[in-house]
Amino acid sequence: MPEVTYGRLDEVLRALGFSARVAEEKARVYRHEATGAVIILPLLPDGQVVRPHHLVSVRMTLDAFGVADPLDFNAKLQKAS
Repeated sequence: MPEVTYGRLDEVLRALGFSARVAEEKARVYRHEATGAVIILPLLPDGQVVRPHHLVSVRMTLDAFGVADPLDFNAKLQKAS
């Protein structure tokens, strides 16, 4: 899989129905109202490559809340790149 930036990840999460807000200029908080899923990521530049542990955390949350299974999520990331 090609490297994914925080900007691309943001696009995909919003396309999956997440809203986002910045908290205390330190973190971006994503909320999926339909399922109650919450993802918190550090506020990093959109062009920076996503750290592997952040991507794993996002995948696990999406899967646990039934928002997207890991394979569907990977496909969406690849389409967004």
